[in-house]
Amino acid sequence: MKKDIFKKSLLSALAVAALGFFSCREEKNDVKTVIVGTGSDSKLYCYLDEKGELAGFEIDVMKAIDELLPQYKFEFQTFDFKNILLALSAGKIDIGAHMYESNPERRKNYLFTEYGYNDFSKYIVVLKENTEVQSLKDLVGKTAQASTGSATGAILQHWNEEHPNEQINAVLTSTLTNEQVVAAMKNGTYDAFFSNIPSFNQIQKEYGGIFRLVEEPISTSASYFIFNLDNPQLKADVDGALKKLIDSGELSRLAIKDLGSDTTQNINK
Repeated sequence: MKKDIFKKSLLSALAVAALGFFSCREEKNDVKTVIVGTGSDSKLYCYLDEKGELAGFEIDVMKAIDELLPQYKFEFQTFDFKNILLALSAGKIDIGAHMYESNPERRKNYLFTEYGYNDFSKYIVVLKENTEVQSLKDLVGKTAQASTGSATGAILQHWNEEHPNEQINAVLTSTLTNEQVVAAMKNGTYDAFFSNIPSFNQIQKEYGGIFRLVEEPISTSASYFIFNLDNPQLKADVDGALKKLIDSGELSRLAIKDLGSDTTQNINK
């Protein structure tokens, strides 16, 4: 009798353990892989470190969000900046993470996080000895470089559409390294380029303060993560995690660590 009771108890325990095993496995299988499209050539934001691993503010924020969302596992794929939106539209990735700014055209095609995660206001940058350029109008007849698909590229194109007799020679290129920008500015290929404050400080530090930042920004904006229109649940979940990072001060801490200053203070007020 005791043996029968023992056998029944043992079988019951094994059954419970098996259910627990299959439950855990099922729960693990429920974790959804999310592909994050980003770049690898943007100093401070998304780049390859000395070990060949992705690093920077963009990557750190995405990893912090991933830690707050156990139902997802984020994996990164790198693209040229101009190809990230193409990959997102084609369904090859689930999130676009490359300092995307909001504009009406993008809003028609993609979902944006409710919260910005970085001040991405843009400024004109010229050589230090160039004291003539103080605004966008002063670039008329001059050559300015911007990245293809960028907000500054759109600003230049809009200027030329609105001012047919006061054209800026807008050169749209793939994302350039600091070394390429410096060489092109020094040899006169470009008269100006555009930068945010952390990136400007970085290039000044690397190249001995050879540039001047025009004080008034040509655009004031924040950067956002973006999603396809048919993925509102992922957007909502990322929004919730991003809000936690903002409220806890973790987003500010990451900005100070990666960018040298808190670029998050005023963007969601």
